[in-house]
Amino acid sequence: MSVSKKCFLTLWLIGCPLVYAENINSSCPSLNKNTPLSLNQAISYTLCHNPDTQQQWAQLQSQEAAVTIAQSNLYPTLSLQGSASSSHNQQTQNSLGLQARASYVLFDFGQRQANKTQALALLQQAQWNQQSTLADLSHQVVSAYLTVLQTQGQIEVSQQNLQANQKSLDSAEARFKVGTATPLDVLQAKSALAQTRLTLVKAKSDYAAQRGRLALLIGLIPTELAELQAIDFESIPATITQDDLTQLLQQAAQQRPEIKAAKANLQATEQALISAKTTLKPTISLSAATGWQQTEGSNNQNSSIGLSIDMPFDIGGGIQAKIKQSEAQKTQQEISMQRNLQQIYQEVWQAFYQLQAAIETVTASNEGLSSSAQAAKVALARYELGLSTMLDVLNAQSQEASSRQQVAKAQYDALIARNNLNFSLGQTLVTPTAQGYVQP
Repeated sequence: MSVSKKCFLTLWLIGCPLVYAENINSSCPSLNKNTPLSLNQAISYTLCHNPDTQQQWAQLQSQEAAVTIAQSNLYPTLSLQGSASSSHNQQTQNSLGLQARASYVLFDFGQRQANKTQALALLQQAQWNQQSTLADLSHQVVSAYLTVLQTQGQIEVSQQNLQANQKSLDSAEARFKVGTATPLDVLQAKSALAQTRLTLVKAKSDYAAQRGRLALLIGLIPTELAELQAIDFESIPATITQDDLTQLLQQAAQQRPEIKAAKANLQATEQALISAKTTLKPTISLSAATGWQQTEGSNNQNSSIGLSIDMPFDIGGGIQAKIKQSEAQKTQQEISMQRNLQQIYQEVWQAFYQLQAAIETVTASNEGLSSSAQAAKVALARYELGLSTMLDVLNAQSQEASSRQQVAKAQYDALIARNNLNFSLGQTLVTPTAQGYVQP
């Protein structure tokens, strides 16, 4: 079994991510309908083809360009101008000219540096927003993938129950033929068999619906979705304790990309405030120019160097208004980050107790299945010996069928709950390396 599958199935409370990225190709993968689809392939294909990821990539490229623009303001500006003219006033006079000019801002009280730092912070925000989108899509794919397998398991359980009910009907009909059973026994067995068939029909309908949901999420036509690779349940933790919860909350506050994006955005607003305040301060610039001009055989050359001071005046109050606006935006970002943090704590809290309940449900359902399966065997054996009624057999089989469905559901519920906890903790499910993505 692969490392990624072991990592996913062992369900460690704090451990490796659900899916490693080492098997992701350097280009968007293609899927073969005739080859079982793995969870890793499903996630990789989704991240390469989903429009949300493409939009995030475009935003990231835009912000990278903004950083380059901000950095360019730290360099001198250089311009070269050429001219050619011809005038006619009693006589024709031609003129040629060439001028080069360079200027550099020597001191601006940190305005350019603030703009650069702001652009870098916004770039970090775009990167973390991208990671948040990738994590959310991966989380959705994992949940949908497991739900399909869960509904597939319900079909298998219903088929097992159908076989058990058919065996009871065969036994009732055999006993009826020799006169040791009543017509009511046969009718009860037939009714139970019909109900099991209805359950199987519903399970198949749910399976088809979940496959369609997964296909559309991945970006495939439902008819083109391959069969999913089965997952072997190796080891699920016996329990998780309340002592782990505090550590999980702290981990989420440090790892969630939404919080990192909010911190980057807050830093950007702080730099915007610095930039706004420096607008009121003077700017000192150095400039130099040299030129050459030729007019009717006469050549002229000139050079100049100068130092200038630009002192702004806020006559209309626009600069002060911009400062107040930046301060308000900073306050908004601080409040937004606190709100996001509270929401993340709530998600971790709920995911923790959902996983705890799911683990306990797996244990209880396995114990219930063991008892109900033994009871169903005993009830059928007693009926065949004439020591119990068909109603006893059907009740025991119904309890066994319910226990089988609970076990099948509980196992996948535990995996889904672990996936939800991983997502709430900000653990990276995959690291895309395909075109359109960057390494975190």
